[in-house]
Amino acid sequence: MLNKKFVMNCKEGFHLRPAQVLVEQATPFQSRIEIQKAGGEKADAKSILGMMSLGVETGEDVEVFADGPDEAAAMAMVEKLFATNFNE
Repeated sequence: MLNKKFVMNCKEGFHLRPAQVLVEQATPFQSRIEIQKAGGEKADAKSILGMMSLGVETGEDVEVFADGPDEAAAMAMVEKLFATNFNE
């Protein structure tokens, strides 16, 4: 299992568009990918409702967990999305 912390830097926080981008990018992976807001519950990164329920605001920390046969590639994808602010 891999895990890494990120900061949400999208201007509007983790709203529908970045959530949709993450779900679309995460779905092809066999690994389980979860995101946890600091002090909160984990949500499945392949579920749009799960992602929206986190309510992550700009500047908040999240931790991403990837576990499975392609976990390294999955985490690299997540890193790229956070680095590019989900292509905003």
